[in-house]
Amino acid sequence: MQSSIDIVDHNIKTINTWLKDISEELDLIGEEEAWLRLKAVLQTLRDRITVDEAADFAAQLPIIVRGLYFEGWHPAETPHKWRDRAEYMEAFSRKLKDEGDGERTLKAVLRVLDRHLDSNELNRVKEMHPKELWDLWPG
Repeated sequence: MQSSIDIVDHNIKTINTWLKDISEELDLIGEEEAWLRLKAVLQTLRDRITVDEAADFAAQLPIIVRGLYFEGWHPAETPHKWRDRAEYMEAFSRKLKDEGDGERTLKAVLRVLDRHLDSNELNRVKEMHPKELWDLWPG
């Protein structure tokens, strides 16, 4: 049986891998910037999907990232029904705090998530988004 410390160590290694991958996808941005961009993407995805799906998706995330994902969440206010791509990108940009290219960031972080998470689960999240946004996900 894995000890609690082993689980934490494994989670930290996983998170560091994700941050390194995000950094490489976005021209070697720093770890802190990669963390902020991961947070913005995860919370935007979370706010667009149903509460049940948000919980299912969270179960795949490393424990520490799960805290980041749920930070500031108001389940009663989800899912948001942003009407079009512009509204979705505006909501994402607010979470990103206008740091960097929003669409490029979304695509990069989604590529990293696609490499590290169950593709069926990520596809269910994708399908809860308007089809006009599906080009953001890896092909």
